Amino acid sequence: MVIYPGKLTEVDCFRIGNIGRIFESDIELLLTTIESTLLEMNVEMPDRESSRPTKTSHTVEYEDYDNTSGNYDNTRVPIGVPIILDYLASTPTALSEQTVLDAGCGTGSCLSELRGRVGRLYGRELNAGMQKVAKERFADNPAVQIEQGSITELPFADETFDGIVCNQVLHHLDPGASDDADSESFPNVRSFFREAFRVLRPHGVLVINTSSHQQHRDGFWWAALIPAAIDRMVPRFPSIDRFRNIFQETGFVGFATAVPLEEVLQGKQYLDPTGPLSAAWRAGDSSWSLTTEEELGRATTNVTSMLEHGSMAAFLEEREQLRGKIGQTTFLAARKPA
Repeated sequence: MVIYPGKLTEVDCFRIGNIGRIFESDIELLLTTIESTLLEMNVEMPDRESSRPTKTSHTVEYEDYDNTSGNYDNTRVPIGVPIILDYLASTPTALSEQTVLDAGCGTGSCLSELRGRVGRLYGRELNAGMQKVAKERFADNPAVQIEQGSITELPFADETFDGIVCNQVLHHLDPGASDDADSESFPNVRSFFREAFRVLRPHGVLVINTSSHQQHRDGFWWAALIPAAIDRMVPRFPSIDRFRNIFQETGFVGFATAVPLEEVLQGKQYLDPTGPLSAAWRAGDSSWSLTTEEELGRATTNVTSMLEHGSMAAFLEEREQLRGKIGQTTFLAARKPA
């Protein structure tokens, strides 16, 4: 395939030519590459809202994962894998004999880390773009099964799994009432917990990767640039105490927590001081999708100013000192009693 300048219109353009056979997968790869390049160039993508559903009765899609799924793994990495494996290994069944579900598996990056360490793996993902990437990742691996669907309704028989993992997903469920005093808030999180309890075997473990409210505010250096968006994001996450209550009310026992202080969700890209200026980089965390145009403009202006005046390094150091004390994520786990 060749890309070369062309003059088909009065505006600057290029043509793409091909010699030989071309397949549907080639076109899909080409479109994904163009999409990723446009994101990196901060070119606004066409509005596809009219052609795809953005909300179901159980989910709230405030990030366009259909568009960003092809570039997602460049700005997001699986973290806490040793913690997950330790929790899974706490059950009576050997890891090599376990069947584990990744609920809301995204592009399958966590499953990729668990592959070869856990006997059989299942991934369930609602978003079509993410699920497609995950399915292609494991196309040649029969030990990893990927399907599309909601995590609040699991199409599995009772007592199917030895473990269930859910990484940074539950804030995408419609939180319902957000008043912490309201025992009926987070109804869809509760639905997922009931389903997880049902399909887990006795002694099976549920592992949740979430972020505390303090981690949202001080665990990400750039959160100080978009405080209003963080304020909108925080109520979508149950507090750690609320999670503990939901575990207990569902019937789980042995509640435990762990914080991987050194690991960050955006991997090597995280400390890029110019990151907030790139749409592709911002797509690595859905908090950015909650900014207004004015808030985003103010954030990018602040970043540009700090870079020009040489104050960015001090800003990063101050913010990273906070993260070093609290981390970015908290792992929660409990088991289904015998």
